[in-house]
Amino acid sequence: MEPKIKNAVHNSLLDVANQSLADQLFVIERVEAIVLRSKIKKPVQTSFGTMYDRPALIVRIIDAQGCIGYGEIWCNFPSTGAEYKANLLVKEFAFWLKGKSFHSPAEIFDGLNHAFAVLGLQTADPGTLLQVTAGIDQALWDLVARHQGKRVCDLFGVAGDNVKAYASGIHPKEVTEIVSSALDRGFSSFKIKVGFGSEIDQMGLSAACELISEGHQLMIDANQAWVLPSDAAKNITELSRFNLMWVEEPIRANSSLSDWGALKKIIDVPIAGGENLGDLETVNTYLQHSVFDYMQPDIGKIGGFTGLIRVLDTHRGTSLHNSVYCPHWLGGVVGLAASAHLLTIAGNTGLLEVDANENPIRESLSDWDLSLSSDGRIKLPEGHGLGIVPDLSAMKSQNVEVKIITE
Repeated sequence: MEPKIKNAVHNSLLDVANQSLADQLFVIERVEAIVLRSKIKKPVQTSFGTMYDRPALIVRIIDAQGCIGYGEIWCNFPSTGAEYKANLLVKEFAFWLKGKSFHSPAEIFDGLNHAFAVLGLQTADPGTLLQVTAGIDQALWDLVARHQGKRVCDLFGVAGDNVKAYASGIHPKEVTEIVSSALDRGFSSFKIKVGFGSEIDQMGLSAACELISEGHQLMIDANQAWVLPSDAAKNITELSRFNLMWVEEPIRANSSLSDWGALKKIIDVPIAGGENLGDLETVNTYLQHSVFDYMQPDIGKIGGFTGLIRVLDTHRGTSLHNSVYCPHWLGGVVGLAASAHLLTIAGNTGLLEVDANENPIRESLSDWDLSLSSDGRIKLPEGHGLGIVPDLSAMKSQNVEVKIITE
């Protein structure tokens, strides 16, 4: 499970939150999983697979005083993984969590990583356990912030009102429809998927350039499509004429530091990545070596708030080793809100990823207004904690399948 990362600045962000919680004791009474699944009109295709529906896995934790916190566990691929992770949450993790008392969610985060380390080795599936832990951590920070009558970002001593957003998940064959819609909504930055072959990739970017104006930004996401740095460099060089802000995951996420270094030397386009790094120690190492110009760890995959804020604290004062934090997120609205809060806590210099594809679980699950300002910014949700209270009745009216799984 997650290693503890030693911090040169003594976890200053966590200290701010922990100090405000020191006089309170919270007790976990119940843990529930909410599995949501929505049919979609058009499948969402990447270079490695296709989503034929949109799943989401929400963590709901209730404490002894009846306060509720929500988090979200990454479950896009394969979509059947949502039920598997939900059962892990309520049949394995809940057994450990129920009745636990704590002052700070960081105590539970560390306890879970220690308690489930052997299971991660035994199952050869540590990543899934890290994802469940990340969702639990989000829910607990949501819960304690609600007790304090604060937003999560405020709990860490960081005030914020809005974040800059970009539209993502855009297939090259659907650029005209999706980019046009995103422009109408106020987006000024757009990430196009590539890795489908040179002709299709260039067709998509050409179509995007016909729609956008000067001052708009284009990024590309290869989803690890190219294996060798030389292959990636050839493709990126062909596409660099489109004035790209970044290329995301051009090679395998677990490529060696030397391969990443070799690629950076032969291309001029900044590199983004980090959503598929296996653990926090790797995230920390990649930051130390300035592998990515834009760092994108996913709050629903590894770390939650506790782990990722520890990494941020480690590199405070170093400008994340010249990397801009832009959280990856392609799920439901709870994780999107958590990502927006984390982006705010990280200094709010990066961009929030907003999937431009159809997803009722994002658009109808809460009353969060996701409309953009004239300068392409989204306001943080109103209310305490993450500011999201899932409306399950709205899901049923949208023909979204809802399953509540309890201990």
